Order: sequence, then C-alpha cells, then structure tokens
Amino acid sequence: MMKRLLYILPILALLFCACSENDEVGEYDNWPAKNQHYIDSIAALADAGQNGWSKIIAYNLQTREKRPDLTNLHYIYVQKLENGTGERHPEQNDSVRAHYIGRLIPSMSYSEGYVFDKSYSTYTFNEETDVPRLMAAANKMLTGFATAIMNMVEGDRWRVVVPYYLGYNPKVNPSSAIPNYSALIFDIKLVRIYKYRKDTDTTWH
Repeated sequence: MMKRLLYILPILALLFCACSENDEVGEYDNWPAKNQHYIDSIAALADAGQNGWSKIIAYNLQTREKRPDLTNLHYIYVQKLENGTGERHPEQNDSVRAHYIGRLIPSMSYSEGYVFDKSYSTYTFNEETDVPRLMAAANKMLTGFATAIMNMVEGDRWRVVVPYYLGYNPKVNPSSAIPNYSALIFDIKLVRIYKYRKDTDTTWH
C-alpha cells in the first residue's frame, strides 16, 4: 500500500502543476469582453450625466442623420477636467499643440492602465516644463482623438475614452503594444491652435 502511494503521489503532483499552469491568468485574457464592459460602463455614466461624463459622436459621423444602429462604439466619452478660455475649435486641416498621455484600461499588472504614448517628459504632467506636442491636421489623427480635439478650445483639459472602433481598429492596428479591441484612455490638454495656411510659425515659445 505504501509503495503504491509513493508511486501515485508524484503523478498527482505533476497533474496539479499542469492544472495550475493552465489556470494562470494572462494579462489580456478575455480582452475584447473586458474592454466592451468598460466602454458600456462609461457610456452608462455619460447617458445618466454622472461624474461629469458626456458623449460625443465621432466627427466623421457628425454630418449623418441619427442612425438607429449607432452603438456605444460610435461615440467618445468625455470627462471635462478643466475649462479653457479659447473661443474657437480646431478645424479639420488645422494643426495643434497639446499635452497628452494615452493608456489602456486597467489590467492585472497596470492598475491605472498601461501607458502606450505620452507627450510628457515623465509620467506626471508638468505644464511648466513639458513642451506640448505639435500634431498635424485632424484627418491624420485617430478618429476618436480627432473628435476630442475638434470639440475642444484652447485651455480645455479632458479625459477621453475612445472605443477600439474609433481608435486602433483590429484590422489596421499597427502596434504590438496595443492589443486588438483596446479602448484607449487619453488625458488631453489643448494648448494652441494653428490655423491652416495662416499660422505658419508653429515653433513653441
């Protein structure tokens, strides 16, 4: 009996290890569903007008009539952190300077979301030392990011949630750092607008 037990125990240990390995949770397991849930939860806040959230239809859909098939993926979600004093919005061909940081939704290893891009020199926004990044016309930006920029005035600082449909669509995702179906979270401050063919000096000073 003892010999049989000694023979069985190593097998059970191997089976336990195999099951433990198979049960390991990956960083991006069920990622599409997690991101959809995140978007739906923010959309619910925006629809209820809670916590300062609102929604804006994507700019390339602005000219269309309200369609019955519009979903939560067709909007960006905005939480206004600071109101600017500007009086005009950028137009499609204008360039801008903006401070921003872009994150994914919170995950197992990144409680505040993995940072995939930023204009800041560190991970903390410092307006006195950070130089706002010069960005070309809206038609060269991600649709969701452009929608936010084109609805801001100089001095506005917004937190913006962009569904994957208006960010890096799975069919055209160029970045291995951003998994497919990722919602994008941006903190953006619009600093300056350069009018197309009029403001030719875009030097920061």
